[in-house]
Amino acid sequence: MSKKKWIIAGTGLVLLAGLGGGAYVVLPGMLGGGGGPEIPVEQAALESSVPFPVELGSISSVMVLDATVRAAPGEDVSARNGGTVTRVWVGDGTPVENGAPIVTLSVPGAGGGSEGEEGAEAPATREVTLYAPRAGDVSGLGDLRNGDVLEPGATVATVAPDEFRAVASIPSNDLYRFGGEPRDIELSIDQGPAPTPCEFVSLGPADQSSSGGSGGGAEGEEGGEGGGGGGGGTELVCRVPADVEAYEGVQGKLSVAVDDVSNVLAVPVTAVRGTADEGEVMVVTEDGSQETRQVTLGVSDGSMVEVVEGLSVGEQVLDPVPLDPRFDVPGGSDDEESSDEEFFMEVE
Repeated sequence: MSKKKWIIAGTGLVLLAGLGGGAYVVLPGMLGGGGGPEIPVEQAALESSVPFPVELGSISSVMVLDATVRAAPGEDVSARNGGTVTRVWVGDGTPVENGAPIVTLSVPGAGGGSEGEEGAEAPATREVTLYAPRAGDVSGLGDLRNGDVLEPGATVATVAPDEFRAVASIPSNDLYRFGGEPRDIELSIDQGPAPTPCEFVSLGPADQSSSGGSGGGAEGEEGGEGGGGGGGGTELVCRVPADVEAYEGVQGKLSVAVDDVSNVLAVPVTAVRGTADEGEVMVVTEDGSQETRQVTLGVSDGSMVEVVEGLSVGEQVLDPVPLDPRFDVPGGSDDEESSDEEFFMEVE
């Protein structure tokens, strides 16, 4: 009858299954004195890097983002001083031009019925008409009628253009790829019409970009719900062409051409510490030594990055760039936790 022995081994051991008899073989690995000298992390990273020749090339930076189609936001018509409704000029769904009358109110006069400077009594009330702040369709009036009293600041109606917008959330770190407004945007609606150009409206925080420069409305809330996912953050908004059939809430994708350059110095992004504005590369000199050099960066497509200043054609940089001892410190919390783990192995 065989005896079973339990062997406790650290994570540095490798367990191999035996070919017969149900035996288990334990091989030491990276144990002091048993697996050869340890190689420093920095040295291992350096040995895995290879020289990459700096050459001229072209970079086309294109991003593809998940998007949601939303109705364009409207602008509110508000009764700043409140008042009593004396006339409702339009109804919900009515298309109006910019400056069209919406509601007329009777508000308290400036004199409140007191005697004026020339002895004449000032009017107790005055008529105030609220006008459409833009062209579009009226909504929000509901069953408003003559005689209704509105509190100061009350929203009477909303006027919104009859158009749709595509809203896409952008991961925060990808904002470094935007040097300014996107050059070209194409919209593709899932199971919808063919891809079509989508006019840029805004790029910014979700609670601002959604307004699209129209100055009002609640698209900020709508964009947060479905603009490619996630409330808050940054959103890209573009205007869906009027001749494209679209519906509230349909999903799609935006292909965004951020920038396009040619005949520029280009190196892999993995050869640079940093991918926006400035970075560091490890240059291989003629005598085979390495030197860290600061570089100015330009356009990136996520794979290659333009080097605006700091390198010349024919020079070589290490790819990938070796670990940075200022940040890539071995023996972190993950290493400490794993070093405490133990394996229990059974040997017949």
